[in-house]
Amino acid sequence: MMEKIRSFAFTVCFYTVTLILFVLMLPTMFMTRKGSLFFPVFWTKMATVMVRVFCGVKVRVEGLENLPKKNGYIVASKHQSALETTLFHRLIPYTFYVLKKELMWLPLVGFYFLKTGCIPIDRKGGATTMRKMLTGVKSRLAEGMNLVIFPEGTRTAPGTKKPYSPGVAFLYEQCGVPVVPVALNSGYCWPKNKMIKHAGTVTVRFLKPIEPGLQRRVFLDELYRRIEDAQDTLPNPFEGK
Repeated sequence: MMEKIRSFAFTVCFYTVTLILFVLMLPTMFMTRKGSLFFPVFWTKMATVMVRVFCGVKVRVEGLENLPKKNGYIVASKHQSALETTLFHRLIPYTFYVLKKELMWLPLVGFYFLKTGCIPIDRKGGATTMRKMLTGVKSRLAEGMNLVIFPEGTRTAPGTKKPYSPGVAFLYEQCGVPVVPVALNSGYCWPKNKMIKHAGTVTVRFLKPIEPGLQRRVFLDELYRRIEDAQDTLPNPFEGK
């Protein structure tokens, strides 16, 4: 029962703070793209603090030294919960995402997605969508921003293995930048589509980057192998609970 109460309190607090911050962020419409990223970074820090205080969910980050020294790279992460969508702005400088265009219709939220460099796509748009996405991604990378992408395409439960989208291999081949794989086990503490959060320590592990130059199929196989192998070695998220 206490776990439900604490999870409910977190949900109320999280969305209240999010609404307030989005209103306070309105002046960012007059700022540069990089300048406007201050607020998403602050928001993600607040989210991390709130989920720890209310729900006892801690985050342990490993392998940050594997991030390239020069900006303009891609991070390809396992995707198990909403937690990682709030983490990467804090962990990686100048982050942007590729996301479904329907999110652009959300009041205020859609504006901030665009302002901070996110690229909306129509998942059914085919080759035209891919070309537009590539143009946008190349432009952001050239500006010194870093793309975060979830190659599974959607959240998956812990222990579930899904084929990775060829879209990440397409970007790797066309952009010619390093791709940093990320393994994590957030789904144990923050289950998909459930309000209840379970106290424990989530591990987010950045792996050594895959340098450009591999063939598309070889890259996709290597990315899958590295992430899924690392998944099997992550510590128990409830250790020390």
